[in-house]
Amino acid sequence: MSKNQRTKYHVRKRMFLNRDLDMRAFAIGIVEDTRHIPNDNENGWQYGTIQLNLADCYRHVSFDFSMDTKESRLDSLYKIRRIAQIVNAVRDAIEIEAKSIENRKIVKPKAKAKSAAG
Repeated sequence: MSKNQRTKYHVRKRMFLNRDLDMRAFAIGIVEDTRHIPNDNENGWQYGTIQLNLADCYRHVSFDFSMDTKESRLDSLYKIRRIAQIVNAVRDAIEIEAKSIENRKIVKPKAKAKSAAG
């Protein structure tokens, strides 16, 4: 690969997860595009950058996705598909809950009548 060839990416995104940008929750997703790397540069195309980081205000989690063997590629695909499945299921459930809560009528407690003795 020539020295002036830039690294290409399928995905290279970083975003904050809260509407209030003072909050530090974030997601980072990076998948390097190794298709242009010559076959004789095995370290270049077998070990391209793949990164998924998720953080809320207190915790940070990083996921590894290895692509160096057929088995590790299958494992990486399995892992990301499972993560996507659970994230999408949680999103769908939160949307249902948000709508349900939004549609509720708040019931105000009735004022208790004071007794003659009290």
